[in-house]
Amino acid sequence: MEMDGRCHGSSIEQDDGDRQGKGRNAVRSERATRRARIVSSEHVLTSAGRDLLRGTMADPVRSSVSHGWRGVLLEFFAGPSADFTAVFANHGLRVQLNGCMGVYQRFEGKALDAKMRRGDIVFSPAGIPKTFQHRGGNGDFVVVHLAPALVQDVADEWSGGRVRSIELAHEFCTRDPKLERLALALCDEYRTEDVASGVCAEALARQLAVQLLRGYWKAGTVVDPPADGLSRKALARAIEYIEANLADDLTIHDVATALSMSAGRFAHAFRNSMGLAPHRYIVERRVELAKRLLLETDLPIAILATRAGFSTHAHFCVTFHRIVGTTPTRYRGRN
Repeated sequence: MEMDGRCHGSSIEQDDGDRQGKGRNAVRSERATRRARIVSSEHVLTSAGRDLLRGTMADPVRSSVSHGWRGVLLEFFAGPSADFTAVFANHGLRVQLNGCMGVYQRFEGKALDAKMRRGDIVFSPAGIPKTFQHRGGNGDFVVVHLAPALVQDVADEWSGGRVRSIELAHEFCTRDPKLERLALALCDEYRTEDVASGVCAEALARQLAVQLLRGYWKAGTVVDPPADGLSRKALARAIEYIEANLADDLTIHDVATALSMSAGRFAHAFRNSMGLAPHRYIVERRVELAKRLLLETDLPIAILATRAGFSTHAHFCVTFHRIVGTTPTRYRGRN
């Protein structure tokens, strides 16, 4: 009997523990669901976030507000009817769908006037006042509004949370086939209106954010790129800086400073991206510059060495022979 009592008591205690565990799990699940709903609701765009400071603009002929897409909103406009100054809470991508329209804008103190034709785009970053006017012509266009929070999320995923802020560059009346393609794909999903259109639209919005970060992210807004390598944009900046300063007394610290990174982090990330150390890359690029000068000029080798960034004639000759396999004089004579 005592054994039965003990077993019975143990069973009751276990049942109580199971119920308590399930209760705790239910609470955790409810909290997680609530957090997910909060995050989702923050990204649902219910308006263009347009704060009109001056003037008027026509209402869109239709929009995706009723679709409840997270992170993205479409507005379709017909005809030239705008003369306003406004600040937008969201990033805006305008794509001309047809026709030809005269447009004028003033943005960050710069006035621009152009004709927009099919496929032309204007990209306006969030939070900066902008004056916009239509000046003749006709046509239809779509404006894709993208939530800054979505762009920030994409950047955080890419950088492991090392991003201070996102500052995107403005573009006026230019061509960008990738952005145009994504905007038109969003228009297709707007017209589809099936069960999966929302999921597809939000996936396209993330792709749009990636393209904006690749092509329009201004330098200096990254704390440090991911530890395994430089981003494509940072690598391009590093290479551009190196090429522009080959003839100078260029150091790894100089390049790292240009990218707002520590010298050690830059050297590690550059090696992972390029497969060789930055010092080696700089030396090889200087040798390539020297080869061009040898073939395209009649400069004495001592002067040529200095122009290619080498400290002394002797150092240049030794390095050139080690990499090219012959002396500068023989290389010039042979070619």
